[in-house]
Amino acid sequence: MFDTVLHALATAAASLVCVPVVIRALAGSQVLDIPNERSSHTRPVPRGGGIGMLVPWAAGMIILWAAGGLPFSGFPLALAVGVFGLAVIGFADDVHDLKPLFRLLLEGALVAACLALSGLRVEVLSVPGFEVTLGMAGWLAAWLFVVGFTNMFNFMDGINGIAGFQTLIGAGGLALMAAHLGDPVLALPMALLAGGAVGFLRYNFPRASVFMGDVGSLPIGFALSMAVLRTHTGGGASSGLPLWLPVLFILPFLFDATYTLVNRALKGRNPFHAHRSHVYQRLTVSGWAHVRVTIIYAVFMVMCAAGAFAAYAWPNWGFEIFWGLFAVALGWTVTTVTRVRAFMTDRSLS
Repeated sequence: MFDTVLHALATAAASLVCVPVVIRALAGSQVLDIPNERSSHTRPVPRGGGIGMLVPWAAGMIILWAAGGLPFSGFPLALAVGVFGLAVIGFADDVHDLKPLFRLLLEGALVAACLALSGLRVEVLSVPGFEVTLGMAGWLAAWLFVVGFTNMFNFMDGINGIAGFQTLIGAGGLALMAAHLGDPVLALPMALLAGGAVGFLRYNFPRASVFMGDVGSLPIGFALSMAVLRTHTGGGASSGLPLWLPVLFILPFLFDATYTLVNRALKGRNPFHAHRSHVYQRLTVSGWAHVRVTIIYAVFMVMCAAGAFAAYAWPNWGFEIFWGLFAVALGWTVTTVTRVRAFMTDRSLS
């Protein structure tokens, strides 16, 4: 556990140095996010700050490999290949705006290779009170989960701090659980990722000097989803957990993005076209400040992480914990949608 915390602190310190260097380089190269009608900001901001998180993460991984702290195979290698590959795809998208279908094809092929390299899959699809064994279909389920959450994380990166806090709390929670279970192969990469989020948040919240960009959001979403699968079928000391338990560490982003995609599909709208209908976006449209919305989401992230630890410590309460948190997410969503509809009606009548 001490090593896990120490690695997180070291990466946090490195990212605090690295991120401002990246900001200056992005601004000098004119890699900027220019505001448009869907934007939540009003001035050009450098886009690609995720580089400042990933460079210390990569340096930490190299040091761990060189020192023998991680095997250069299996999960760590698959994680590194996926993070690097998706960072390249993401940066190309930040600079050149890749065609969505082309980007998705690249992501899908890369994720498939990483899953084959790591051996991760979904053996049992479960929530408390229900489970189904997937067999060979578990490979497809794993691919859909990783590709899906990779893009969901990207979709959710829309206001100051929200993606940084999900990285810090999600990766930090997974690191601590893996360390407690004696799985350094998962704990150390997640600790490095959580530490990198500290330096990024310093320059992204409450006021943004830089945005994460696809170069950060795509590999981070990939890393978090791969970590969830590691606790399920990774073969390490932390594997064997029911899938729903580690999912709690990413539930806030997973729930918001899934609700939004399903809602748009049911209404006949293309769920992959640019929009501002995520739950958090509805609140900012109705006048809530970014800081307020992000803090509310961060509190729920902490609640979900605490719920995961509680469900592990008291498995007999897993049903109540999972469905209680799900009810909170659902109630929050319904309340938000109702509030925003009332706001938009009042504005149209004024």
